[in-house]
Amino acid sequence: MRATAETAKVLTEYYAAMEANNPSEFGSYYAENMTLTFGNSPEIKGRENIIAALSDKLNEVESLGHDLVNVWEEEGGVIFFESIGRWTLRSGAVIEIKAASKITVVDGKFVDQRIYVDNAPVFEALEQEKGLAEHF
Repeated sequence: MRATAETAKVLTEYYAAMEANNPSEFGSYYAENMTLTFGNSPEIKGRENIIAALSDKLNEVESLGHDLVNVWEEEGGVIFFESIGRWTLRSGAVIEIKAASKITVVDGKFVDQRIYVDNAPVFEALEQEKGLAEHF
């Protein structure tokens, strides 16, 4: 069923903290034993490891915003959603990537997040940016 307004608000606030690159704020949504999986990449376990991994990537760009497209929720705290990630690179270039995600929430904290996305265009652009910076 469609998600409640409260669920959409939580996701919007979570992604606003990510866009602001505020690790303590976006990390506050995570349970201590949370797991995070990006597509076929290895699972990341533990709140601090997830914060570190996300912070490392966020520190490579100017910002990463998210626009929610559709949000659904099931019993047991399972939330499915489509989003558009808006990566703003240090050069000012903006790359938009469609994604689908599943978050499981228990006692108000994310315990598992699975993100299905192809960020290859972002990684290619970051490599190009890095290559240009090395020439100056």
